[in-house]
Amino acid sequence: MGFMGLNLYFHWKDTVPIEYAKLKDSNETTSMSSPSTPYPKKRQKSVECPSELWNQVHTDIVPNEDLHLDWIQKNISRRDNIMESQIRLLTAFVYPDHISITTTSQRNFGQNASCMYYDCLREEIENSRYESVFFPMNVIRCPRRIGAKYVSIGLEENGNGPEKTQEPIPLIYRNFGTPSHQISVCVGPIYGSENRWLQVAEFIEHYKLIGVRHFYFTIFNINEYGRKILDEYQRTGEIELTVIQSEYRNVDWQFHLLQINECHQRSKHHSKWVINVDIDERLVILDPKIKSVLELFNGYNDTVGEVGFAIRRIQKTGQLPEKYESEEQIISEMEFLKYNVSSPVTWGAYKTIYRPEKIAAMYYHWAYQRYPGSVAEYVNSDVALIRHYRTTESNILGSGWLNDPNYANFTIVPIEDSKFGKKLAKAVLEKIKYVYDQRVLNCEEIANVPYQEYKEFGHDIFNCIFRNDTSGNRK
Repeated sequence: MGFMGLNLYFHWKDTVPIEYAKLKDSNETTSMSSPSTPYPKKRQKSVECPSELWNQVHTDIVPNEDLHLDWIQKNISRRDNIMESQIRLLTAFVYPDHISITTTSQRNFGQNASCMYYDCLREEIENSRYESVFFPMNVIRCPRRIGAKYVSIGLEENGNGPEKTQEPIPLIYRNFGTPSHQISVCVGPIYGSENRWLQVAEFIEHYKLIGVRHFYFTIFNINEYGRKILDEYQRTGEIELTVIQSEYRNVDWQFHLLQINECHQRSKHHSKWVINVDIDERLVILDPKIKSVLELFNGYNDTVGEVGFAIRRIQKTGQLPEKYESEEQIISEMEFLKYNVSSPVTWGAYKTIYRPEKIAAMYYHWAYQRYPGSVAEYVNSDVALIRHYRTTESNILGSGWLNDPNYANFTIVPIEDSKFGKKLAKAVLEKIKYVYDQRVLNCEEIANVPYQEYKEFGHDIFNCIFRNDTSGNRK
């Protein structure tokens, strides 16, 4: 919803120039049309689209397309699911040398699709289509086209019948020469019946304390109370929100890879490094000499595409609180402070921090496929690891994990850094109180002039209470 308005690429149209050099990928050179040669239009328009410098790029190929086709033939990263789902366009991103379009379908791996380009009036640009393919699961990569503001796809279902086209969606600007953020977090999708307001605040403030300044959130479903905290972080510019609308009443863990792939495309050219974790997973730095996530990468050269971290599962034995009540409640319910019954460290379901441009396809925890020349590194668990606050509730996804021998022999592992815990509690309290510590309006706060004016026009309900009124009745 709101993320679209923040990230439409024309938001930066006057601030990001491009170079008219030829764009290159690792194997081939793309062609560049002259900025003074627009695509022909079918008819003269009464309203002409503006000619923006950065949007004068035409490319003839998709970078690494031959590699993608080879991986499709080998079914690399294929994981078809929800076999009768609709194909709905989700988001589209414009990069220096290509465009990525994401959808809500998980069943189209390797299927052909036509890239379709539209100008600022949502009229299709003539002779601009390009035949592409779904790779990975729900992503179509397309070349650039001069003047494109919106994109869509066309496809034939089962190879029969006329081509079906989707309503065009706007391009989100990712045409950055240098990433806007050094490190961000791709947060696993939010869904389910638990109220997430405190968990969201604790998650964000935790990662901010270790140097993260930007977060990509995806909502499957969340109640109004929980949405308020996300709206607050969106107001401060710290998060982007992707909302997935589906034809299904329940969108849950079976749709998780939609978030994984969309966030991968969203972060390309926008963040240099991306932490891939769920809302109940916290990266903790154990080496006292290291103060931020980026310091973990000191000594790595540019070939490193992903960095793996072991996990320690923590038993989360209670439910998240429904609503804010008091400061004492917050301190007692914060996961970092409340839970410490822990499994041994394991690499069985390790998580990664990755470089988006060096990854071809992502899995839940790590990369399915890196591009050639990219390698993985792994951080010693004595230096940093992931604390996963895994619920012990039965009859949910993975509820049998307590019986897994990888997580046997639980012990109490106290907080590694008490100062960190105090800083975290202070930051969470400030944010929660700012959003949720609300009161009623006192009638004495309404100035006399507007009060009399409202009364004159028949407004006699002010939803306020006089300070000396003990009845509690609203006026």
